[in-house]
Amino acid sequence: MDATTAWLVDPVEPGVRAQALMYFAGRARDDPVVTSAQRESLVRGSIARILDGLTLPSDPSGLCEPKYSAPYHRLVALAEMGAPSRDGRIIKILEACLDAFAKPDGGFGRSNSHLCITGNMVRAATLFGRGDDPRVKRGVGWLLAQQRAGGGWNCFPEDEPGSTVDSWEPLAALGTTPSSQRSPEIERAIKRGVTFFLERHLGVDAGYEPWRRIHFPRHYYYDFLLGLELITSLGDPHDARLKAALDLLFSKRSADGRWALDVTHPDGDPEGDPPYKPIYAEMMRTTVRLEVEPAGVQSRWATLAAMRVLQRVGYAGAADLRPSEP
Repeated sequence: MDATTAWLVDPVEPGVRAQALMYFAGRARDDPVVTSAQRESLVRGSIARILDGLTLPSDPSGLCEPKYSAPYHRLVALAEMGAPSRDGRIIKILEACLDAFAKPDGGFGRSNSHLCITGNMVRAATLFGRGDDPRVKRGVGWLLAQQRAGGGWNCFPEDEPGSTVDSWEPLAALGTTPSSQRSPEIERAIKRGVTFFLERHLGVDAGYEPWRRIHFPRHYYYDFLLGLELITSLGDPHDARLKAALDLLFSKRSADGRWALDVTHPDGDPEGDPPYKPIYAEMMRTTVRLEVEPAGVQSRWATLAAMRVLQRVGYAGAADLRPSEP
């Protein structure tokens, strides 16, 4: 076991340890060593700290406020971190969110169906074992219907007809459906979505700096490492169009083979003068950051994500990547 993997499987951060044991040490999900680490994550470490603030509000409006420390945001972060779904606090908040946010048209949102919330709710519910819930299935159908002609999605209807890599939640949500249970429609949507991201080199060349920085938790923000995790798990991990993002990933690796968080969310500045900019500015004034690790220091969560990508890619240099299909 190399030094970086040993660092990930040490007992300091049990949530990371549980995943590293499965990804890099070949342990099965039901291996006693893995389940022990998962149990430990509920009482110690990043997952336990997020769970400590996970309480059911008396008013459904309290599920989303304040960003990003509200129960909904904690739930999404816990799903991303692989928290055990059997915890009663998670079960209560998940059910409350599914009930409060489900809309008649099949999507999820606060006042109307919203792409980011629907994607996050479908993804979190599926990761927590609720993919068969009728509300979640309707959410999948709503996401499929929102896919644009070019294969991507866009959170803001006023930006039609385009789509953008930072509307990643639908593809991530569809990708949580086990491959054996994906309908042909889901498979086609995933393939089109993967192609959309690859054609844009995962946004690395777009000139928007927040996409080039590593963050955790993601909430509903996009960055290139998230893109690498998503596309290498759903598409060809040796596609040559991944090179720019992989080169950026290697440029951020420290001499001891670890990665740091560049910043924590929220991190962004809408360029130009989009119609949602005043809303964004107000949101930034009222947010409460949900931090699991400080920026600028070695991050177990960022390193876990980066090492998962490199394991899939088996990447040592550009020569390992295959040209894309014409």
